Amino acid sequence: MPLWLQTTLDALTSPGPWRSFRHVYWFNLVHDGGIYLASVLLVWGLLHVLLRPRLAHRLISEWPSRADLRREITYSLSSLLVVSAGSAVMLAMVVSGWGEVYHDPLKYGWAWLLLSLPVAIVLHDFYFYWTHRLLHTRWLFRHVHGVHHRSRQPSPWAALSFHPVEALVQGAPLPLILLLIPLNDYVIFAYLLHQMLRNAYGHGAVEILPRGFARHWFWGRLATCTHHHLHHETARGNYGLWFTWWDRWCGTERAEYLERFDAATAPRPRPDADGAGAIA
Repeated sequence: MPLWLQTTLDALTSPGPWRSFRHVYWFNLVHDGGIYLASVLLVWGLLHVLLRPRLAHRLISEWPSRADLRREITYSLSSLLVVSAGSAVMLAMVVSGWGEVYHDPLKYGWAWLLLSLPVAIVLHDFYFYWTHRLLHTRWLFRHVHGVHHRSRQPSPWAALSFHPVEALVQGAPLPLILLLIPLNDYVIFAYLLHQMLRNAYGHGAVEILPRGFARHWFWGRLATCTHHHLHHETARGNYGLWFTWWDRWCGTERAEYLERFDAATAPRPRPDADGAGAIA
């Protein structure tokens, strides 16, 4: 059994519930915080620092300001405090028998091991779309979700930039999924890593996917950075997280999405022999 799961299970089953909760909470804060920092630093470091000059033509709108970065980092750190409490609750559910996290990959067969991650991702996407629509109702947007939308030009640091109430909402999918299906512990780690990497990319302000991706019959079902960036620009439409199908089925995909994706993925201009701009 992985060290993180064994440690938390030992703590939850040891005497003293408050002491156990504190132990699990801080352990998960380090664990979840490590995934967040590693994912965001990777995406931000590559897109906004190391490759910034080469990717300038892929910028969807504008680079985020330093004030945006400071606010996003502050709120993301506060969200980690909330999400880590949710992780402790999740492990308490496992100990109580309300959900199952298993280690032996063959317990339910290789087929389920391979299918369980995409199933969890699809369930998360369903949950996110409808709770996101709810957060865009007038009162919740004004008092809760508006914190996230202060980033009109978001950066990867906005991945967890939430009001504490929204942090609770966004931290709930995995415990809810565990109520429905058993998950292998390494699948959970892959789920969390996928969530943070794609979330960081979705707030990256730079479109790195190839030209034509959004119009492809299959790949176009995956949400792109441009898809979510338009949502931040307008606070209307494009409510999906990992996929575009709920927006398409419910008529909430922004009409200019494909055009904006095409513009962001246009070939990089380069000077011609006379010094004038030309298309690469």
